[in-house]
Amino acid sequence: MTIASGSLVDLYDASFKKIFNDAVTKVEPVFDKVFDVLTSQQQYEKMSGVTGTGLLREKTEGQGSSELKIYQKYDKTFTHKTYGGYVRVTKESSDDDLSGSLKKIPMFLGVSGRQTVETLAASYFDLSQTTTGPDGKVLLATDHPRADGGTWSNRPTTNVDLSVAALESGLTDMRATVDDYGNPMPLYPKVLLIPGANEFNSIQLLENTEKSGTASRDINAIRKRGLASLIWDYLTDTDSWYLMTDPSERQLMFFMREKLGSQMKAAPDTTDDAIFQSRFRCSYGHVDARGIYGSVGI
Repeated sequence: MTIASGSLVDLYDASFKKIFNDAVTKVEPVFDKVFDVLTSQQQYEKMSGVTGTGLLREKTEGQGSSELKIYQKYDKTFTHKTYGGYVRVTKESSDDDLSGSLKKIPMFLGVSGRQTVETLAASYFDLSQTTTGPDGKVLLATDHPRADGGTWSNRPTTNVDLSVAALESGLTDMRATVDDYGNPMPLYPKVLLIPGANEFNSIQLLENTEKSGTASRDINAIRKRGLASLIWDYLTDTDSWYLMTDPSERQLMFFMREKLGSQMKAAPDTTDDAIFQSRFRCSYGHVDARGIYGSVGI
């Protein structure tokens, strides 16, 4: 819709002392604390991996050693998508705007872009049991395949809400993570990622010296792990929760092919209209799901 003099009539009415802007004016980024944010110089990026060699085998004196294998893992192609939008303003409406609101359009577009990035990134977790990953399984699954033919899990067998029992079980399960040969690969999460609805529950679980919800004043053993809570208000699944290791120990990528940018240009005609435009290109996803554990709740 083109903003013309008749579109937002209050902006041109001198009887209004002030016109408030109800748009969000600031977005604190969280996605870059969740994803490993990388740049890209091409249309898409491809990533893969290989396994280790497994355990060494007993060798008989005078006999040769056993041959060990390395297996190629799953491929992931990150294909960048473009997101953008614009606002068109007539010269007359810009000249006659007494409130100065139309001068803030570049700021509004910048905020919209940052909101879009956060929404896209958070949706990857909201769809953690819906969107299929490189190994043919969703991000949080009980049957991720291993190279040796076995499986491994990074979620409770049955979805559960965040609680003392759920968090203790999650921490134990992450410590029991295995590699592609079934050997111990203990993982120790650093962050509990939660939506805003779980804020106060997380304080009870992580900061209390006594175990939450108990009358016997048991010690809160979870507190010894030193977990930090990270609130992401763009998570729409309000009872979800996710444990995450240090970024270097997980493969959750966000490629920024073209950084968020805005520009103003003249309309390509004789109207004298101005066009304010914002756009960016990105892709995101995971290569391997290890280092992430959680539940969408019930």
